[in-house]
Amino acid sequence: MKFNLNSYHFKLLKDYERLSVFKEAIDDYAKTRKNDYNLSDNRNNDINSNLQSDKKIAFDLGCGSGVLSYFARDYFDKIISIELNESSYKLAKENLKDFDNIQVFNEDILNFDFNRMEDKADLIICEMLDTALIDEEEVPVLNYAKKFLKEDGVIIPHSIINSAEAIFMNNHFIQYEDDEFTPIYITLAKSSIYSEFKFLDDIDPDFSTIIDLKIFNKEDLEEIRFEDEISKEKFEKFNFKENFNIRENKLKINGIKLTSFTRLNENIICGPTPMLNPSLLIPIEEMEVICGDIVRIKLEYIMGGELETIKTEVLEIIHN
Repeated sequence: MKFNLNSYHFKLLKDYERLSVFKEAIDDYAKTRKNDYNLSDNRNNDINSNLQSDKKIAFDLGCGSGVLSYFARDYFDKIISIELNESSYKLAKENLKDFDNIQVFNEDILNFDFNRMEDKADLIICEMLDTALIDEEEVPVLNYAKKFLKEDGVIIPHSIINSAEAIFMNNHFIQYEDDEFTPIYITLAKSSIYSEFKFLDDIDPDFSTIIDLKIFNKEDLEEIRFEDEISKEKFEKFNFKENFNIRENKLKINGIKLTSFTRLNENIICGPTPMLNPSLLIPIEEMEVICGDIVRIKLEYIMGGELETIKTEVLEIIHN
């Protein structure tokens, strides 16, 4: 099927890894529920005759151009697709017009009256994701919408896992690592998982945690061939000889890198892709550390509250 797209949604559809994991998760959901649903492999075999007493309903929240509703079209009697952005809504309305089991609404999900639907949802699809869930409304939207999910209902994606690393970067502002802008930085600590959220749970959007970041020791630096792998561009931009003294075990850090891993279901997990949770670089106060140190940092933000809510504070450096 040919989709009508604007430039933004064209980039989303070009991210094949992002598309494929969501399609795989939707197909996997349908396979696991097939016996319950008594569904044929193709909806054209009049599934309504099979489901007279138990219609199957899905909500696609923040449906964009409608591609995820399209993936789910054969598995449900009714799909409620909701999109706030008017131009995206018009795309979805046009793209899905031939499917009589899909209704597209141009409304704010947080004000949407789900009670007008004939039943609760068997599945909620919500790809309002952003790195660490900061700059999109996945959390407030699902906290509201899952009240209208059946007791045995499922949410795609299932959960998100967030990790942090200490870095040194050349530009001291918040930046994403994506196709359009590739920031220059080097990683100086082992990755530390600091949170995991399951979307079926109630999630407090006001997030705060303390993270211990273990700076590479000398053996780690030798193992990853730290100095050998530094490109000429990074060497010059970082004033390498002034900021790093490997022989005396001295390094400098001035940021943290947040990376999110999206678990679509129990079996499918996806790391960052260009249009799905690209890694986020956040500045902190610049400091010199010794190889093997642990840097303790307080990290705060509001999930769904935009990047301006991010706060960091270096609490202490623990010499090891």
